[in-house]
Parts: sequence; C-alpha cells; structure tokens
Amino acid sequence: MAETRKRRSERVSESSGKRAKATKKVKPKKKHRGLKIFGVLILLILLVGGVLGGKAYLDVKKASTKAYEQVDRQTEAKLPSLKAKSPFTFLFLGVNGDTANDILLLTVNPKQDKMTVISLNRDIYLTSENTTLKELYGTKGVAGEIDALQNLFGVEIPRYVKFDMAGLGDFVVAVGGIQVSNNTHFIANGYEFEKGTQHLTNAEEVRGFLTKVGDDPAKADADLIEREQAVLMAIIPKMKSVGTVLNYNKFITAFGNNIKTDFVLGNLEMLGLQYNSVLGGITKENLKPAKTMIDDKEQLILPEDKINKAHDKIEEALNE
Repeated sequence: MAETRKRRSERVSESSGKRAKATKKVKPKKKHRGLKIFGVLILLILLVGGVLGGKAYLDVKKASTKAYEQVDRQTEAKLPSLKAKSPFTFLFLGVNGDTANDILLLTVNPKQDKMTVISLNRDIYLTSENTTLKELYGTKGVAGEIDALQNLFGVEIPRYVKFDMAGLGDFVVAVGGIQVSNNTHFIANGYEFEKGTQHLTNAEEVRGFLTKVGDDPAKADADLIEREQAVLMAIIPKMKSVGTVLNYNKFITAFGNNIKTDFVLGNLEMLGLQYNSVLGGITKENLKPAKTMIDDKEQLILPEDKINKAHDKIEEALNE
C-alpha cells in the first residue's frame, strides 16, 4: 500500500497537492491531545518498568540509558521519594524540530489517585524572555522552558519528559501499522495522501503524513496538529495488544530514540508501578492567555490572575 502510494505520488506534482481543496476542520483542543500523549507515556513506562524480565530487562535498561538526558538548568528542584508515593510536578514537552507544540505541567498524586494537568498555549509570550514558549525551546531548550515556568508559577519542577513527535513513525512500526482518517489530499515526502482512511505501516510514510503542508501557515499548523493527534489515538489501543508486548524490542528502541527525560530507570519503574492510578482522576486546566500589544505587535500573555490560579492548583494538588 505504501509503495503503491509512493509510486502514484511521483506522477503528481507537489503544487497540485497543495492546491487540492480541503474540508473544513476544527482545531483540536490541545489539552486532550496532551493527555493522549501522556497516556502513551504511561503505557510505555508500564512496559519499561517491570512488565518484562530477563533479556528484555537488559534491553529496557539500555533504552532508558539512551533516553536519559540531564539538562543544565538554572533553577533547583528536588524529586521527592517515589517509593513513598510522594506527589510532584514535572514538565511534559511534545516537540517537532525546534518548536515545542505541547507544553504541560503535570502534578501526580498517587495517594489521592489524581493527576492535575496545566495545559499551556504554546504561543504564550514571556516578557522575561522576550519570546514565546514554543520559540523558547528552540533557543534555550528544555532547561530554558523549565526555568521560565518554575519562575513564572513559583512551583518546583524537578523532572521533565520530552516526546519527539517526528519519531511517531517508530511507534507505528512497533505496533504493526495503524489506520487513520485523513481530511485533506496532499503530497509529502514522496507519498500521496488522499482523503479518507489511510493505512500507515512504515516510519518514512508516517513522517510524510506528519509534514506541514499548505500556503496558509496557521491552517497548515492546525492541520499538522490534527494529524499528529490522529496518529497518537491510533497507536494507543494497539499498544495494549499481546502482539505489541511480544514485539517489545521495536517498542523499546522507539522509546530510546524518541523520548528524552531526566528520570532514571529506577524512577521509571516506580512511576509505572506506583503512579499509574493517577490516570483515574484527571483534572484539567487550560490556561487562556489574553491578547495585548507589546512593541507594536499583538502577543498572548498570561494575566496575573491566571498565573495565581495555576500556582494554587498545583500547590493544592501537592497536598498529601
């Protein structure tokens, strides 16, 4: 199917694909998208954190070592005891290239079986940094995001998890392929994607499907986010299958290649075994920024009351 699509695409120009009429779409709510990503991570952690043993455990250890990446941050925050099920907050970033598309602060409290999610609009402008959250990642990386958010909200963020959206194709291969619905006809990476159900089976094909296309930057961005969400939602149910568990090697390799975190293997094991109950009690807060003019340019900023609200929600979620 993928090769047929690719050969057919060679007879169709890129420009004609861009001119194809697209159906009207509604931009997905980022808070749901972020939680889907976190669902993927929890399932990954459960797989990584002790479901498999023997040779598999050695592979898991190797992958977690590859995924481990300490960042040179300016702020300080101490990770509490995970063995004691202590609540804590960490930063989740869903990135694509030099841009952070999903920015979430997650406070997990297994003693109350709750998870509080603060979803941040990536276009929020930080006056302290003179840039937006999405662009800050490109200039200062994960460390810059952690420092800025810890200072903004006045809460400790001891750990982070970064998910490279460009590597979703590796997870598609690991689960044996997926089916997704496509609303726009386009060509990318040598593949033609028509409207309707698409069967994606290899990483190169998925990368094409997750390419930003179109002449309208805002619409192209929204369309890309929608396609990323569709791929994520198709991966999740297949991750639970027996076939995926038996095919753990590809799965673990995808973990090591596309996730970066400063959680060590022991942390991941504890999260998977002690903290998975938090998915049963999710509280979501999507902070809405306000438009304002800064240096003759319209920007989105978080009003003081929204900052205080987020601070209070996180502090409340940390109560044992």
